[in-house]
Amino acid sequence: MNNRMKNYMKEHAFSLCLLGTSLLFYLFFAWYDGVVICADSASYINMSVTREAFYPSLLAISRFLFGEGDLYLFMIVLLQSVVAAVSAWILEEYLRKEMAVPKWMSVCLLAFPLMVSLLCRFAALRSSMYSNSIMTEGLAVALFLIVIREVLEFLLYQTRRSLFLASALSALLITTRKQMYVTLALIALAILTVAFFNKSNAKQWGRTIIKVAIVSALILLSSMVYDRAYNYLVRGEAAGHSSDNRFVLTMVFYTAEEADADYIEDPEIRQLFLDIYHTCKESGFLGQSAGEGWYNEVTHFGDNYDFIQIDTMWPMIHDYVDEKNPEWADVPNSIDRETETDRISKVMIDAILPHDYPRILHALFNNFLSGLVTTVAQRKPILILYSILAYLGYLGVLAYNLKVNKLSKTNIFAILTLVAIVVNVGVVSAVIFCQTRYTLYNMPLFYMAGLLMLLELYRTKGVKNGLV
Repeated sequence: MNNRMKNYMKEHAFSLCLLGTSLLFYLFFAWYDGVVICADSASYINMSVTREAFYPSLLAISRFLFGEGDLYLFMIVLLQSVVAAVSAWILEEYLRKEMAVPKWMSVCLLAFPLMVSLLCRFAALRSSMYSNSIMTEGLAVALFLIVIREVLEFLLYQTRRSLFLASALSALLITTRKQMYVTLALIALAILTVAFFNKSNAKQWGRTIIKVAIVSALILLSSMVYDRAYNYLVRGEAAGHSSDNRFVLTMVFYTAEEADADYIEDPEIRQLFLDIYHTCKESGFLGQSAGEGWYNEVTHFGDNYDFIQIDTMWPMIHDYVDEKNPEWADVPNSIDRETETDRISKVMIDAILPHDYPRILHALFNNFLSGLVTTVAQRKPILILYSILAYLGYLGVLAYNLKVNKLSKTNIFAILTLVAIVVNVGVVSAVIFCQTRYTLYNMPLFYMAGLLMLLELYRTKGVKNGLV
């Protein structure tokens, strides 16, 4: 080892120690638990036409390199574990340097993403972490932290590098799971926020709007091109992603009433709607079977969402399509079959949704509150009270710090985290129930930002009292 390397190791010993700890943590569980196959894993492995393109193609590349055995899945788990470890470390390092965090607090900052993974492994009784599960969360949860890091840097310094990296990761994440449209929203809001605080004039605002449009278009175009290229290579047809509207249709069924069928003009689709509706109603899946009160309503919605969509609605629509078009039924992952399924779903949505807004808004509001809870804790009665206190404490410390320190780096990070929570929970609430799987993206950020605000509060009080 030459002197330059020795000096580098000495200068960065603490940082390298944290990186090593993070890698050992995730790689240990990759070895200990091995590859974990979940309910959704088969659809990614089999390259289902209903799944976003990137993750199945990543599995296919690994299968091509390492063969059909178990090794190729374990290599994916190793990759996800390294990405999770490095992402947590990168965000911690950025916060430590930008906010002059002491070493003991750097350890705490790194610990939060790791502890969230442990909660998934033990408290949530999943018997695995997402980093060693064959699921899109294995990559998306980790890469989301990097997007936040780049968006924060853009807010602080308006660097082109950070905007480019955030946008590139956003395109990748959207092609991994559609929930990650959240990252596109955060990037657009960051660009607009910078323009607002720079006190842009009318001409500059025009350029900002164009910038937002161009960045958004490039992200969406990249995702669209990848989807079509993937389907062309796998299925011989340059088709886009399918089945996105099934989430909205599930919400429509959950909140629907029998009389809503009258809004559907096509008599066959109207009868299909009624068949699905009656099957769900008799099984107690619909909102009208929920108990009284917010907790009972959101619990019922979460418990029955998959029963409506996966066990009832989607199979019955597929059976209807197969009966009308038997030539598609025997074609694995038929794009024609899914395109027709999407069309029928759209007919139902377009007919009923405009008349169902009051009930849907009620379910969305309940779901939104549930998502705020599951972002910081589990949705259990005692933890709901904790969640309320946690948010009140967070907002209280932020308000005080804003009053004293204005838009400090810590406060900007804390606000960015709040916006990310609201945007993510809002997107998820509109289409699916807010289980922790969909809201934990911001869980480590909430506690990291809270800890940093407490440090800033301590420093502010210390300076005022002559202690710092």
